[in-house]
Amino acid sequence: MRAAGIAMLWQSFQMGGVKAIYMIRLLVLAILLTPSDFGLVAIATAATGFLMNLTNFGLFPALVQAEDLDKSKYDAVWTFDLARSFLVTTLTIGFAPLIASIFAEPLAIPLIQVLALRPLIESMTSIKVAALNRNLSFRPLAFVKIVEAIFNALISISLAKSLGVWGMVFGTLGGAASMVIASYILAPYRPRILFSWQAIRPLMRFGRWLLITGMVAMAGNYGLRIVISRQLGAAGLGLYFLAAQLAFLPSEIASEVVGTVAFPLYSRLQSNLQQAVRAFQAILTGLMALLYPICALIFVLTPVLVQEILGSKWDGTVSLIKILALVTMSGLLTDATIPLVKGFGQSYRITQIELVQSCSIIVFIWLFTSRFGVVGAALAWLPTSLFVQLLSLSFIRKIFHNTLKEVAKPFLAIFLSTFVGAIVSAGVISILQNIPGLVLSGLSAVLVTGSLIWISDQRFSLGLVRNIAIAFPQVASFLKIQSAEIN
Repeated sequence: MRAAGIAMLWQSFQMGGVKAIYMIRLLVLAILLTPSDFGLVAIATAATGFLMNLTNFGLFPALVQAEDLDKSKYDAVWTFDLARSFLVTTLTIGFAPLIASIFAEPLAIPLIQVLALRPLIESMTSIKVAALNRNLSFRPLAFVKIVEAIFNALISISLAKSLGVWGMVFGTLGGAASMVIASYILAPYRPRILFSWQAIRPLMRFGRWLLITGMVAMAGNYGLRIVISRQLGAAGLGLYFLAAQLAFLPSEIASEVVGTVAFPLYSRLQSNLQQAVRAFQAILTGLMALLYPICALIFVLTPVLVQEILGSKWDGTVSLIKILALVTMSGLLTDATIPLVKGFGQSYRITQIELVQSCSIIVFIWLFTSRFGVVGAALAWLPTSLFVQLLSLSFIRKIFHNTLKEVAKPFLAIFLSTFVGAIVSAGVISILQNIPGLVLSGLSAVLVTGSLIWISDQRFSLGLVRNIAIAFPQVASFLKIQSAEIN
């Protein structure tokens, strides 16, 4: 258990460090570049990711999960991925003009062709990285990912002023190349070309649902960017792209951290629904207790953040970020449901969630952007999120056979504490509309919200502190919080 705890701390360090570096990179590049530049990169990355997701057979996670491994399987997977990536790179370069015409943005053609090299570079990564995941050796994995993020950020930022959008392109390729080099240093292996269907076939059976889910998610992501680009152009897509990265960041980090703990936890509790219910309630309220205050801060501080740091060219993102922060808050039920259905062996339900979300967002974005412009791209997430939450709730009822009424009191305490903290934050930022005001406003909100949650927890025995420790044992270990057993 100690080894697992250390592993989770290193994984949290990896995710937090990488996200922090990319956030700094994003903000600096937003100052140096324009919304159109971000829109062109969004088109190019969507194009290069299309065929990669379409041909992702989940072989890497299959290697992590498989028990009977030998060198032939590692070599076969490495060879398959290299061949797949070469084909994807070749096709993407060849079809770049067609892809750009679909997005109605011819300026994206050279960017698509150069960024098409990224999958080929990444496929050369040491396949022994899978063994590090399998053995919970997250320390070297953390360094591999952080090295990539650092080189990506340094190259992108240093070249952005002179080369413009191409700085982001070269930064992406440079980061990928640095990751490949670091992988062989930290996970040494000498791969050999081996085409073996016998070694690949059992691994493909494991990854079939990952393939289907990836295809559905890819269709939604690809369709979303096509609609925005065709309706609003590269500049509109750039505004949405930046806003989504900022607003969805807390949810992405929390989902990855919680998924590390929740998936194996639910796998062990499949035969004991009562304990599984308690675990789900703890994880859901733990997510709420940490993410609601963060999203509220994003909602309150965004106008000054954009004005003081990003500049007037990004004024169009203010409303987008606010709306998407609310979407993040409303979507926490699904974030908690995904590891639940996965742990109960119902991965097909994740595909259903992705299907509903992808279809809904494409339809609503098409309708809303034609009427409300770029703001419609964010508004489209509100009805989409509602549909997905209702679907997630139906899955929870099918597994637990109850409505989780016990979550109502903790939710109310968290919501009211967050609301009061947001009011305090808004009061401070209305007086000090500058960078020091951002810092002071954020600290004030954290102090007020945290105090109210703690008082509510102690006064009404809501178990919020314990739930945070269960949902985020990495945080609990760092702060020396001891979580109670789920009885």
